[in-house]
Amino acid sequence: METLTVERRIWIAAARERVWEAITDAAQINQWWGGDDQWQIAAFQVGATIQFAHRDIPILATIGVLDPPRQFSIQWPPEQNHSVLKATTYTLEAEKGGTRVTVTETGFEALPDDIRQTRYDRTAQGYATVLQGLKTYVERSKV
Repeated sequence: METLTVERRIWIAAARERVWEAITDAAQINQWWGGDDQWQIAAFQVGATIQFAHRDIPILATIGVLDPPRQFSIQWPPEQNHSVLKATTYTLEAEKGGTRVTVTETGFEALPDDIRQTRYDRTAQGYATVLQGLKTYVERSKV
């Protein structure tokens, strides 16, 4: 089966360390993520739990990769009735005096045919919106 990976990129006019801070600090994530979703990160280390509340439904994930200030990866548990382990990875690269942020999410190919494309499309659109929120937040709140 073909691997389905959502990939979205955006360039941000800020140092990689500043963008890293914005994507790894729960208080800042809650500022730019959008919607009513809330993030909690108890400890910042590989294997630590992240709590993401979407529409007041908590989802527990795990930090899979932590390579400051270059890469941060989250492993999501399988959805109810599906044995799909998804992973979201943020990669930061210094580029033209700013930072190129690439977010990828994998695991869609194992979803049932009737929901796969819908989930993929919704996730792709969601990350386009989220990354624009990150860009706006970081560029307006340069510290």
